[in-house]
Amino acid sequence: MIKYTRSTAGEVITEVCEHCGELASTLHISDITSKNEADPRSITIKDKDDNNIPVRTKREWIVQKSASYIQKNLLDVQEASDSYTVSKFKYGLRPDAMCSQSIDVERDVTQSFCYRTDNSKFLTKTIDGVSLSASFHNVLETEASVSGSKVGVDRKGNIIRLKTYRKIDMDTGIVEADNLKKYKGPHKEEWWRGLTDADRKYLLVNTQLLVGMIAAYGKEVDDMKVVYRYADRAAMISDVNSKGGSLS
Repeated sequence: MIKYTRSTAGEVITEVCEHCGELASTLHISDITSKNEADPRSITIKDKDDNNIPVRTKREWIVQKSASYIQKNLLDVQEASDSYTVSKFKYGLRPDAMCSQSIDVERDVTQSFCYRTDNSKFLTKTIDGVSLSASFHNVLETEASVSGSKVGVDRKGNIIRLKTYRKIDMDTGIVEADNLKKYKGPHKEEWWRGLTDADRKYLLVNTQLLVGMIAAYGKEVDDMKVVYRYADRAAMISDVNSKGGSLS
């Protein structure tokens, strides 16, 4: 959704997150300017960097931008086709917006999601009759799983999980300046990242199901930050087995 604010300090155009209503990015007037489909003139406008760029028709804009929005999971192919037919995205020249974007390094995709999962608007929003709160905070949805650690919910209500990621600057649309890989949950431990997927799954599932581990470490088992306690795989197995496990 787009918001326009005018005050003594000036005019501000912002895009807010579809789920929480908080700031997603700051827009420039050139981001939401188009011309009539029948206008034959070549018109330019200054962008935020003071460069002259062409003012396009809505359909030209949709053709130019759809692939990028699809790649960021802010649009799907059918929605892009429908948008072209009606000459607009959901909000004119903009589709849904989310308040966070990251490149999922493991899957080589860009994930757009709302990370403010305790926000009051997020907690009361429903999609197809299911509340985002009930979905994200479901006790059966452990904080960490074989798919990664929970970071938020996408525009369609799907829980987004990440292991290794690069964060995208919401205003520039490019990877943040440090360009560093970041890690979630147990993936912060180098020795854990060095294991095979099958071995990580073996350790994770057997740890999270073990009553003795839950009794000893509580939430650390749910989010698998219990991994931080160990220097290596052998140390983890020794501790898990001392609490009723039978790992090898």
